[in-house]
Amino acid sequence: MIGTLAIALHATDALGQTAAGNARNYFVTTNNVKPKAQKAPAVDEDGEAAAEEEQKKDFIGRNFRYVSMCDWQPGTRFMCLPTQKDMVIKTFTEASTGNLVSSRKLARKVMIYDGHANTTGSLHEHVNFHLEENPNEAYYFEVPTGTFDDYCFSQTGMPTLAYLGDVDMAQDSLVGKKVRVLVRELYQDSDNDGSGSKPVDIGDEGRGSVMTITKVGVGTRDFPVKIVVKAPGHNGQEGQEYFQNVAISRTNCSYRSDQLEVSDLLPHTFEGSFQLLDDRMPVSSELQAWLGKKVYTFFDTKMRNSKEQTVKLTRLSTFEVTDIFRIGDSNQVTLTLKGLKTGESYTKEVAVENTKVVGSDEVLDRLFVEGDPEKIENVRQQNLPFIQKRQVKKGFTEAEVRLALGEPTDINRITADTYQWTYQFKEDSSRPFRVVKFSYRTKRVTQDMTR
Repeated sequence: MIGTLAIALHATDALGQTAAGNARNYFVTTNNVKPKAQKAPAVDEDGEAAAEEEQKKDFIGRNFRYVSMCDWQPGTRFMCLPTQKDMVIKTFTEASTGNLVSSRKLARKVMIYDGHANTTGSLHEHVNFHLEENPNEAYYFEVPTGTFDDYCFSQTGMPTLAYLGDVDMAQDSLVGKKVRVLVRELYQDSDNDGSGSKPVDIGDEGRGSVMTITKVGVGTRDFPVKIVVKAPGHNGQEGQEYFQNVAISRTNCSYRSDQLEVSDLLPHTFEGSFQLLDDRMPVSSELQAWLGKKVYTFFDTKMRNSKEQTVKLTRLSTFEVTDIFRIGDSNQVTLTLKGLKTGESYTKEVAVENTKVVGSDEVLDRLFVEGDPEKIENVRQQNLPFIQKRQVKKGFTEAEVRLALGEPTDINRITADTYQWTYQFKEDSSRPFRVVKFSYRTKRVTQDMTR
């Protein structure tokens, strides 16, 4: 058993009222439907201080810890959330009668873990529970292997049960927080009790926008935390609410961590759908050096303006970096930039290192270049409109070609008076090569050609 896991239980009545007088609502809906009032009991998590090394983790890593079934403690709380398949397969046995019971009977009931036992007369050990609303109503799950240890180490947890520790912690710590949305598709409830949902494409305007977590409730067994976020309202209209069901600590989730990292399941992790904006991690001195720099964009790119709108900015746009921070324990940083000509404020997420996509333009030191294009030596003002469009004209200087195309792949002397710069583009490009020829005497472009 791990010594740091301890659940502090408060006395609750049948309506979910804690001794402190607080009640939780596990069943929440987006604001496009009218929710029904439903209450469920609550419990506070243990307040033991995290170890020093845990302080280095991001907020999610510190507060939502995976708990193996082998380490469950008596008093750990779950909610029975059976799927349609579970309605057919009877998971639990009623302790008083020894009869298997339908999952429908236990649906949406809070079940309290009572430990496991090797019961006389049974071939397998029992994992015991009682209902929170009625402690005298007890049930058990008979492990399909010989011992509890065999089962808990080899399986992914208990079927039908959603871990409420994550839901409780999320209700206490995430409501009211601002997040940046990382996906194009979220969900809305499609009926009044929240049991149905529909996917909603929020588009490029929604993806990357800042929304506020307004409610947290229970989701599904695999993705137990239902995060409801609200978009900003416009023109006097109330903002729409959307939700995503996520596995945060992944406790009792039937998916392994590596399975949740694949593209279709990644949105059902918190970090796959949201960035917590106030969970700023320290950045290295190398990254801090970007603060206050005057930079320009080497590629066209999209940013968020002060109205949280996605806007496209052309290459050679100039900015001052006013803030830089890492969100969570990731390879991404968020820059806040002020347009040097407009004074407009923008935010932009970029990778610190190009670890995934070779040639990606969304990498910090590829997208942003220090300096001002209008003040680069041997770059003439009248040529900037062509340079911005990556056009190279006869008579361009080397500095102008570099600003237009970047550093060449190869430089070769062709004749006594001619040398050329070769640019190799992506293999799938219709123009794999671009060659710019210079006069060796004048160091000016004589010909721009492609192969």
